[in-house]
Amino acid sequence: MKRLTIILPAIAMLAACDSKPTVKAENASVADVAAATKNAVKLEPGKWETTVAILSVEGPGLPPAMVTAMKQQMKAQKVETCLTPEQAEKPPQDMLGAAKNCTYEKFEMGGGKMSGTLVCKGTPGMPAGEMRASMSGNFASTSYDVTSESTMAMPAMPGGPAGGGKVTTKTQVTGKRVGACDAPKAS
Repeated sequence: MKRLTIILPAIAMLAACDSKPTVKAENASVADVAAATKNAVKLEPGKWETTVAILSVEGPGLPPAMVTAMKQQMKAQKVETCLTPEQAEKPPQDMLGAAKNCTYEKFEMGGGKMSGTLVCKGTPGMPAGEMRASMSGNFASTSYDVTSESTMAMPAMPGGPAGGGKVTTKTQVTGKRVGACDAPKAS
């Protein structure tokens, strides 16, 4: 049974000091956690720069060509986006994980920090088995920095061991507000 708890500050007076609620969840869906965190962090609208970096990939027993291809993708990728006021009102789903068939074994967010363990089973496009990701990081209305380590079972592949292997990937996602959105260009 899902257990989702939102623990508000013990003293109501703290709310006047812009204190945010703490979110704690166990065995909760991604949608439930997203809904619970809606008021825990509000990203400011504007131009955001997001960097995704694959810090490491380990796949003992995987075919060397696959490991080489994964390591080539380790170059950090930077993207700029415009976060509208309407989008800023919604929970930050990209930080929480948007995959279906996933459950947070545990999740905690408060005081500018977040941590959790997400388990996904039978997700389309993923090999059979489960993917387990542990994440932790910091967040504020104008920035975030989340590091995750995910492990996924891989099926047997040509050149690899008969039973397949596990791939462990460590990723860091950082985002920061860099200013106002660019004005729309006239057509």
